[in-house]
Amino acid sequence: MTPSAYRPPAKTEYNEYYDKYVQQVPAEDLLQVASSQVDELQNYFATVAESQAIVLHPPYTWTIKQVVGHLIDTERVFAERFHRFSCGDLQPVPGMDQDAYVANSDYESPNLSSLVSEWLNCRQANVFLMQRTKPAAWDNIGVASGYNVTVRALGYMLVGHVEYHMKIVRKRLAA
Repeated sequence: MTPSAYRPPAKTEYNEYYDKYVQQVPAEDLLQVASSQVDELQNYFATVAESQAIVLHPPYTWTIKQVVGHLIDTERVFAERFHRFSCGDLQPVPGMDQDAYVANSDYESPNLSSLVSEWLNCRQANVFLMQRTKPAAWDNIGVASGYNVTVRALGYMLVGHVEYHMKIVRKRLAA
C-alpha cells in the first residue's frame, strides 16, 4: 500500500463535526493504529468489572456497556460507508441516530466481554477491508449525512472515534 493512501485527510475531505475524531488519530500508520486498538480495547476492558460496566457516571447518559455498544454501531456504520465509497458505490447514505441505536439495542443482557468481542470482530474485518482497498479508492468521495467525505477520512474517523470515546471511558472509570 502506498503511504499516500494512509496520509491524514485534509479538513476539506470531511464535515467539520468529525474533526474531533480525525484529530485523535496518532501520526502513525493508520492500519497499525486500527489494528493496535484491538489489543488495547481487549486488554483495557478485561480489567473492568461487570458491576462497573452498568453504572451511569453523571453527566453521561450511557453505561460503559452502552458506550461499547455505540462503538459497535458506529464501527458498522462508518465501515459500511467506507466499503461502499471505496468500491465506487457513491450513492448518498443517510446519517445515523446514535441515541436510537442505543435505545433499541440490548447492550445490558450480554456481558461486557461479549460486547468487546463483537467490536473486536467488526474491527478485525475492517482492518482486512482497509488492507485490500486500492490506493486510488482512498480518494473516492461520497456523501454521508448530507456531506462530502473521502474514503481516507472515513478510515480516520473509524479509528479516531474509538480513540475519542476511550479517553472518556478512561476518565469516567478513573474517577
